[in-house]
Amino acid sequence: MSMAKKKVLITVTTYPLPSRSYDELVCTAGVLETGEWIRIYPVPLQFLRGLRKNGKIETFKYNWIELELNKRTDDFRPESHSPTNYDFKDIVTLGKIGTESRLMIEDWEIGALYWNCLKGAEGNEKIALEKVREKYEQEFLKEKDIYLFLGTTREWHMRRAKNPFVIIGVFYPKREIQAKLF
Repeated sequence: MSMAKKKVLITVTTYPLPSRSYDELVCTAGVLETGEWIRIYPVPLQFLRGLRKNGKIETFKYNWIELELNKRTDDFRPESHSPTNYDFKDIVTLGKIGTESRLMIEDWEIGALYWNCLKGAEGNEKIALEKVREKYEQEFLKEKDIYLFLGTTREWHMRRAKNPFVIIGVFYPKREIQAKLF
């Protein structure tokens, strides 16, 4: 089923995965102008890189795009769509308090931070993970509010996994301190 062109604010770009048809693919997600959540897959990474190189977008997140979408018939998740024609314009998890969940991370920014830390740690994974933790605990948590975008993988949903969720994006606006009233 085809949709008209829609404007989407991209809020999530996952870590790239190898593809047979393209070099690498990413999953993007965002919010429509109506406020509805939407998932767009597949998106060739090379396409996004080209847009950034040409100055049409600065980052892979927080940009408005306009594109034609098709509802994915091979995916039961109602928010899942695939793009047809691209036309870019310049324009701990919640649950019961006290519970803890371990989630796989597919967010591009966290992945890039890890790889940069791994390079700086000369391949030592333990040190790299500690550097990522330090970045979040020392910089982000002190100055910013952190919100995680969670998504699901079709594979784990189909298996009826107890927790099919993965971290697909991070939003970290600067923390605003409310002024005292008296």
